[in-house]
Amino acid sequence: MLTLIPFADSRVVGVRISGKITRPEFDSMVEKLEAVLQEHGKVRVYVELERFGGVAMDTLLEDLKFGIRHWNDVERKVVVSDADWVHRLARLSSRLFSHIQVKVFERDQEQEAKSWICEE
Repeated sequence: MLTLIPFADSRVVGVRISGKITRPEFDSMVEKLEAVLQEHGKVRVYVELERFGGVAMDTLLEDLKFGIRHWNDVERKVVVSDADWVHRLARLSSRLFSHIQVKVFERDQEQEAKSWICEE
């Protein structure tokens, strides 16, 4: 399940992932991302990863297409998770996408993560 998390900062799209991501959930996130990009030209992404249960293949392909289309449009990304594999993946992401500021916070650092994604 993918749920949107509201932020007062209109540059930020927040999502909570808990289980499998469905296509309708993914599409609602993309709509929000597109709206922010239209308004600001760049977007910041905040993710709380409680539990990842996978994603349907068609949704994964759409995610890849969106990522390619908006390669340079993500300004910052933060992931809140205690999972070790998420921390390793974030380090790899930072190397591959050096133009994006990426940070990972533990679940007990949620407030710090929210502050960081919104700061100038």
